[in-house]
Amino acid sequence: MGRPAYLPPHWSAHIHPEDQLYFYRQGPFQVVTEEYLYHLETLEKVTRWIERIDDLIASKNFPVSDQLELFIKMEDEDCAYYFVDHATQAEAWLEDIDTDDLGLPPVVSLSQLNILCEELYWCHIEHFPMHRDLSLSTLDSLVCVLIHAICDQMTSRVSTFPYSKEECEAFLSLLKNSQVICSDHLSDGNITCTVARIWGLVCQNRYLTHFGQEYSRLSRDQAVLYDPETKNQWLSTIASRISFRTFDRYLAQLDAVFVDHLVYSEHWKTLVAGSLEDWRGEWLGAFSALMLHTFLLAPTPSPYLAVAPASLFVTSLLGSTLLIHRYAPLRGLSAGEAMDYLEAIQSPTFKFQFVALAFSLPHVLNLWGTLVLFANCIFMLAAHFGTGFAVATSVVALFTFLVFQWATSERE
Repeated sequence: MGRPAYLPPHWSAHIHPEDQLYFYRQGPFQVVTEEYLYHLETLEKVTRWIERIDDLIASKNFPVSDQLELFIKMEDEDCAYYFVDHATQAEAWLEDIDTDDLGLPPVVSLSQLNILCEELYWCHIEHFPMHRDLSLSTLDSLVCVLIHAICDQMTSRVSTFPYSKEECEAFLSLLKNSQVICSDHLSDGNITCTVARIWGLVCQNRYLTHFGQEYSRLSRDQAVLYDPETKNQWLSTIASRISFRTFDRYLAQLDAVFVDHLVYSEHWKTLVAGSLEDWRGEWLGAFSALMLHTFLLAPTPSPYLAVAPASLFVTSLLGSTLLIHRYAPLRGLSAGEAMDYLEAIQSPTFKFQFVALAFSLPHVLNLWGTLVLFANCIFMLAAHFGTGFAVATSVVALFTFLVFQWATSERE
């Protein structure tokens, strides 16, 4: 296979910051491709397709300017392509193409489609950053977006920006350093790639939050898409009562982290970290209670009352261990990975009811084990000190519990 000693006129080779080689052509409209043009056969094939697309442009009266850039990719004897317009920051094609054919997600309006097209534009710039400068105003606008995001994260617990305050500050530091380096325009491809990637993430988030739409997502826990209510609510009722409402807390957390099937990495990590801390605490509590229970085995009047709490504590230990083993590696999942995981474990019928029940089991088993252990102690007191003393102790314990509930419960 032949190899040209040099590229044809107006063509130049560029290397992406992440090592990908691509080629760029100046002309009436610009062209970029990742095809290896140092192979003569590939160069000739790309040239033929560019000429063919040029003819189609003329026949369709497609507007051409120096702001238009063509991406071309060989597919056997066919060719895939798209145009980007740097003036409008959008992608375009010579034919009318449906969004389904492009694999784009559904949109509710033309303006939301424009946001998707802008995201595709920045994705293109991120992949081909070395041959084109960006204006400094592009960087300034992105800095302003991140400044607001930091403020939003600091003043709201339900911010819709996908990155934490610390992550936004890190982005902002990078961009401010870029402003110092590039006094008038962004001429370095590394900085162009960085700016394009962050702008792409911003556009992606704007699509997900329905930015500028009639019904936009104003807070992270606000649903804007239709989601059928959970069926078989009887399971929630039963689980809530036998778990002393522990089930409700975990179910609310799972639902809140997956509103509209959208996951924010920071909140996923908070959920998993908090749950792991709970389960470690339950493990320690169950182990301590089990050790205490061993001293009560001998004087226990009923073997059933001896076995029951021990079984509950051991099961709590086992459940805590399994949950910690399962979820400790999942704490570092990205937002996309967490979304895929929650999609996989969510039941179409019961949603997160069974998951919440599993999350609450260590605490529930500890509570029931403690109650049975208390009952065992009451029977021991009755056997050794009489029924009256045991009843009096029970009344005092019940009164103390009711006072505690009254003192710590919310007032309506």
